[in-house]
Amino acid sequence: MALVIVPYACAVVGLMYYIHGHPGEPVSRWISVPLLFLLVLTILGGGVFLSRAAKKQAKSETIEEGRLRRARAIKGLKVGLVVWSLILLNDLRMLAEGAVPWTVAIVGLAVVTSLIIAFWVSLRRLHKAEMAAAQPDKSGEQRK
Repeated sequence: MALVIVPYACAVVGLMYYIHGHPGEPVSRWISVPLLFLLVLTILGGGVFLSRAAKKQAKSETIEEGRLRRARAIKGLKVGLVVWSLILLNDLRMLAEGAVPWTVAIVGLAVVTSLIIAFWVSLRRLHKAEMAAAQPDKSGEQRK
């Protein structure tokens, strides 16, 4: 998780220093575009790393540990879904008020909507995995 949070947190701190040093000016494109790519890269890279780590951990855990891990992951995905949904609502509010031009809003809305879809799909997959783990297999034991 630190691979996702730390790089982007550092970039946001740098952005705050830039905004503090240049009050009232719009953030230039040479800052905003790399920040968008950093966000996407950290989400994708962190997702791949976390997926591999989870698969490695799943091989050595018991049924109960797997159930607890999936329950924590479901809670985290639900929180993320709520957070990104609130961000989308705020973006729509700012667009309706005219605080953000359409040219900027289209990119932002596309990114936030794609993240909501990714969280939703991940949550559905995790629910399916939880249901499959709760089903007993042919020998009468629950699947791992």
